[in-house]
Amino acid sequence: MFSFLRQPYPLSELTLSKSLLHSVLFGAIIAFTLIVFQPFGSYNWHHPSKNPILAGYGVVAAVSVFLNFYAFRRMLPWLFREPAWSVGKEIVWNLAHFGTGGFLCTVYGSLAGVMPFSLDQILYMSFIAFLMGLVPAILLVMINYVYLLQKYRPLEPTGKKEAPAPEVSRPEENDLTLLAENGKDSLRLLARDLLFIEASDNYCTVFHVEDGKLQKALLRSSLSRLENQITHPAMLRCHRSYLVNLNRVQTVSGNAQGYKLHFEGTDQLVPVARSYSGRVRETFVAV
Repeated sequence: MFSFLRQPYPLSELTLSKSLLHSVLFGAIIAFTLIVFQPFGSYNWHHPSKNPILAGYGVVAAVSVFLNFYAFRRMLPWLFREPAWSVGKEIVWNLAHFGTGGFLCTVYGSLAGVMPFSLDQILYMSFIAFLMGLVPAILLVMINYVYLLQKYRPLEPTGKKEAPAPEVSRPEENDLTLLAENGKDSLRLLARDLLFIEASDNYCTVFHVEDGKLQKALLRSSLSRLENQITHPAMLRCHRSYLVNLNRVQTVSGNAQGYKLHFEGTDQLVPVARSYSGRVRETFVAV
């Protein structure tokens, strides 16, 4: 059980517009549930503004979702790092949302004059929210985890299994000239010798093979600038920080967070952003 909770899990990155949309939809569902089904004793509660007050809890739920799934992630970037994110962390963070919701519901109920603002009331409201969300939070994460494992199954080069690498194309052997931003520093190599390029801050590290040995060259340049200098069809921008030569990929491993590319001569794994996974699946076949 504990090993399952430590398994890698993707960290969802929602834009502001998508976060607002999700928050509004979630709040609308909560408001609809409270008004129509009136759970937790609200059926026996009578108030001249009952439905508007219950609808207000939907607004509170929407605010809580927005805080947890967008605002807090922007405020605490060091906490939300996908390489360290796991199934257990995803479940815990989803449940933490209900603690935030319980607190905000108590504040709202106190302002509306329908409940006292006290620690006991905060704990009670958080407990109710926790009970409502416990099973969905765990079940949805587990279902999505199994789905992602199937989606990102390990891949191998097309053709025979013993083939060392996929042949995306067979163009003429041509030189690549990668020019740094200062216009003076450059690296000249054959396209077939390039493994991948990694971007870090204002520099790029070019991993390539020379005389059968792995070499690294550092160029002061953005990855986009170097990408524009390369026209070879086997070169793919697979991540915001990586550009790879698909012809030099040995194998492709996968987990719930997506694909990882393996290259000969280095233990460094290159991640594939989920938006680029389709191109990788087109080039390789499932094991």
